[in-house]
Amino acid sequence: MKPSPRRYDAVVIGAGHNGLVCAAYLARAGIDTLVVERSEQLGGATISETVWPGWTVSAASYVVSLLHPRIVRELDLRTHGYDGYLKAHASFTPLLDGRSLLLGRDDAENADEVARFDPEDVRGFVAFEAERARLGSALADAFEIADAHSVHFDDATWATLSGSAAELVERYVRTPVLQAELVNDGLIGTYAGPRDAGTAMVLAYHNAGRTHGIQGAWGFVRGGMGAIAKAAAQAAMAFGAEIVPASPVTQILTRNGRVAGVVLENGDEIEGETVISNADPVRTFAQMGADVKELCAMRERLKHWRIEGAALKVNLALGELPNFTARPGSTPQPHHQATIHVAPSIDYLQRAHDDARAGGVSESPLVECFLQTPTEPELAPPGKHLLSVFAQYFPYHRSDGPWTSEARERAADRIVEILGYYAPNLAGAVLDRQILAAPDLEAKIGLTGGHIFHGELLPDQMFAKRFGARTSLPGLYLCGSGAHPGGCVSGIPGMHAANAVREDLALRRTVPA
Repeated sequence: MKPSPRRYDAVVIGAGHNGLVCAAYLARAGIDTLVVERSEQLGGATISETVWPGWTVSAASYVVSLLHPRIVRELDLRTHGYDGYLKAHASFTPLLDGRSLLLGRDDAENADEVARFDPEDVRGFVAFEAERARLGSALADAFEIADAHSVHFDDATWATLSGSAAELVERYVRTPVLQAELVNDGLIGTYAGPRDAGTAMVLAYHNAGRTHGIQGAWGFVRGGMGAIAKAAAQAAMAFGAEIVPASPVTQILTRNGRVAGVVLENGDEIEGETVISNADPVRTFAQMGADVKELCAMRERLKHWRIEGAALKVNLALGELPNFTARPGSTPQPHHQATIHVAPSIDYLQRAHDDARAGGVSESPLVECFLQTPTEPELAPPGKHLLSVFAQYFPYHRSDGPWTSEARERAADRIVEILGYYAPNLAGAVLDRQILAAPDLEAKIGLTGGHIFHGELLPDQMFAKRFGARTSLPGLYLCGSGAHPGGCVSGIPGMHAANAVREDLALRRTVPA
């Protein structure tokens, strides 16, 4: 399938969820829009794949929280197949001594769980939950503001966000496993340790979601994460957008000091009055010609843009559910539907980070797991289950040697071994596995450095210090996670970019040349 040989109002590079959201909004506004995608499959990191026959795997992204309710409503995504639902419980952290911590939405049950470790922490946990919701809500409100330079927080809030996740949590509770559980949100996708400045921002960011109607709640997407991309693509096409897969862009064209279109890998040139890139900023600006002087300042800025990913995704096909020593049973139980963490203490998590910085990868990593099959058995063959594992720290650049196939297998072996300490049946239950290290995320999805957020979500790369939808080259826009407000599956960068394009096109067409 080839694009029509004509000039478009807007050409969107990349059919990740943000690119598709952007295209849908543009087409909805009557803007003639084309989306060109490098892969045969739409979705970017929001893909569902048949990795093995009979299995539907959310290969990269795996849960949803930040998808903006307004986007769901305005693009009518539910009509096009999107169906998100809450996880039954928030988190489950087993310990080697046979104890465990299971947290959910019931206040009395949470109090009982926390009190088993330290009754004094019950009140502190409640206070922390209130603070976490406040900070998440403050960020969610800030995400609504298209001009990141207009985002302001009071001094106390900013001081908290600029601090470490560990400092924030330790103000409220003292039980090591509870501290670690609460700190986790400050680390996911971030190459920083819990005691590093700015990780409180990441913690609040992961609690900014409102898509399930509860501040900060996380859940699954029925049918896998690819259902988000599919719904957004169908919405875009219903509004009139054209989407062409298997069409890698090799160059962004310029003419007379502004964008003029794109060049595809096959040599086809597509003219566009505007170009909106869903790629990360590094990849986007690498596609610009050397003669574009307007972008020199941005190129200089990109030299300091922190975009090294430290995540390892391992998808495990299981013959049975994990049978945890702390909560025995291999039939579906509440803890199987929670986020499962290997994180016994803040010190454990800090060592995981520090070891990777010093020696290549974490020997005892942070491990976060999800099981969607207890609530959606149709995602796997009868009686089988899919365990989605997100682990840190496994950086793109290893000091102990390259990411060879053997290095990938060793990393996955270690994760299975660690999980086996808590669920002894796991190793024998593994039927197959998919391993995606940072270089694989770069090659498969186009994430420079394998960074799932297109760059760190720490304070010095957020809001006014992040890239905006508009760039300094007229006609070129960013709609991916590298743009304000940042990463996760939110669609907000795509929405902001579409609004910027719509406003600028309207102005350009009313002002005489």
